[in-house]
Amino acid sequence: MQCARQHPFGGFASAPDRIAVIGLLPFFALLSGCLSDAELLAENSRIALQTAEMRGAGELDCPRVKAAIVTEKEVPGQPLGELYSEYGVRVDGCGRTVFYDIECRDEKICAVREKPLPE
Repeated sequence: MQCARQHPFGGFASAPDRIAVIGLLPFFALLSGCLSDAELLAENSRIALQTAEMRGAGELDCPRVKAAIVTEKEVPGQPLGELYSEYGVRVDGCGRTVFYDIECRDEKICAVREKPLPE
């Protein structure tokens, strides 16, 4: 795949032209709201933990719970949708434990599915 544009006079873009375009890529990525997988996972992990703690406190009937992320991954939306974050979260409280799969589409909305305890 050829990335350089060809000038009308037969040559390719000069090095300063290529550097200028490459230098603007982070700016355009920022404007378009692009995040790396790691950034998206970190951004959504906070709300995933809060969601798990609220759900766990209710299900365990325990006001003091602690949630921890066990697994995390980015999943492409179907078809051709946006990426979303998926977390496996363990919640401990009052001598009991519950596990959840939490799917976050953005940093405000997460869906929760309870998982059976691992054996």
